[in-house]
This record gives sequence, C-alpha cells and structure tokens, in this order.
Amino acid sequence: MKKYSCIIVDDESLAQDLLEAHLEKIPNINIVAKCHTAMIAMQVLNEYPIDIMFLDIEMPDLNGIHFLKSLEKTPYTIFTTAYSQYALESYELNVVDYLLKPIRFDRFFKAITKVLSLLNSNPTNLQTAITEQKNDYFFVKSDYKSIKVQFNNIVYIESVQKYVKIFVDDKCIMPLMSLSSIMEILPTKQFFRCHKSFIVNLDVIECIDGNQLLLASGDKIPVSKTLKAELISKIDHFNLL
Repeated sequence: MKKYSCIIVDDESLAQDLLEAHLEKIPNINIVAKCHTAMIAMQVLNEYPIDIMFLDIEMPDLNGIHFLKSLEKTPYTIFTTAYSQYALESYELNVVDYLLKPIRFDRFFKAITKVLSLLNSNPTNLQTAITEQKNDYFFVKSDYKSIKVQFNNIVYIESVQKYVKIFVDDKCIMPLMSLSSIMEILPTKQFFRCHKSFIVNLDVIECIDGNQLLLASGDKIPVSKTLKAELISKIDHFNLL
C-alpha cells in the first residue's frame, strides 16, 4: 500500500491532536509534521515532498488563505476552521474540502477519502512523466480506459465536484482529478484558469463579452471579474485592448 505524506498546520494544539487521532485510523498516511504557524509549514514544504495538508485559516502572522495563495506548488489541501464565512473563497482556491471545527470523524473520513482518490488517480510523478514525453499530450483514466488527450484539441475544462470535464473537439472526457492538478500539466502559455471552475484554451477564444467568453466551438463560459484583466494581458499581444 502506497504511503502519502501529510502535514497539519494549526495554531491550536487540541485541534492538531484531534486531526492526528483521526489520521492514525488511516493506514497509508504518514504525518510528517504538526506546525503551529504558516512560516513553520513553509519550511516543512521546502524540505519534504508533502501530498496532503490540513490547513487552519485563522492563525497568527499569516492566515491560511494568504499562506495558500503564496505557494507556487500546493499539496492537496483541506481547510480546517471554526468559521464558515471563508467557504466561498476556499473554493476559489480549489481546496479539496472545507471542514468546520470540531471535526467529526465521519466528516473527516469523507474528506480524506476524496483526497486519496485524487492522489491515486493523479500520482505525484505524473508531471515528470509528461515532461519526458513530447509535451503535447497526456493520458487520463476515464471509464476504465486510459485516454490520450492532445493539448491542442482541448476547448475548455470544467470542474464538477471531484471530477473534471475535458471538452475535446466533439466529446467530453471525465477523469477523477482536480482543476489545480490538471492546470499543473497544461502549458500556461496556451491555457488559463479564467474562473474557479473553468480552464480555457486561449487559442479558441473568439470574443470577450462582459464576463463571458465566446469560444470558436460556440460554447460560452464565465470569466471571473478578478481574472479578466489578467486574461486580457495574456491575449492582447499588441496592446490594443
């Protein structure tokens, strides 16, 4: 059984202990560290390959949301907090789950099962394997098959719960992946995450109409107000917009 590494980031020792007790019931997870601050967690992430991070939001010096935004490469992250008002922002960061304290084991188990499914379907060496290939395609598992996806054939990608829908020409492929993990695979010059739930192929954008993108396929997808300016800067090669 493959082991996955995990860190707990929370300024409350009791909250750390509860998560540790829950994790001890999951046989293939190894707790690398329990961190009381984001800065200590940063040191751990720099020193060790971490697969899973349980992250509190309200912490001294640097809160969990700002910490997560500062990371170039993030582990699969589950927010743990006593406050529900951060839920919307957490989904924009594409965290795997959002657990409210005190965390019951049944709710914890649902979240960790989701993470393990993502890890099993998207191994950590996936991006390395792709880099060693021609770098113009990748393979995903869907409907018990391994399906080749050419970058140039992707129109857009939509997040649907624990799956993503990859719209390729006239068909849709649904692998068990997160939007963040697939964004790590895609070439950033060609693809842009225009919304918390959508990635678009920049080559197929025909028109920006308000907060919608009209694609060459005839599809319309949303673009977040906060990301629209960044999108325009990526496609406006001659500074005309």
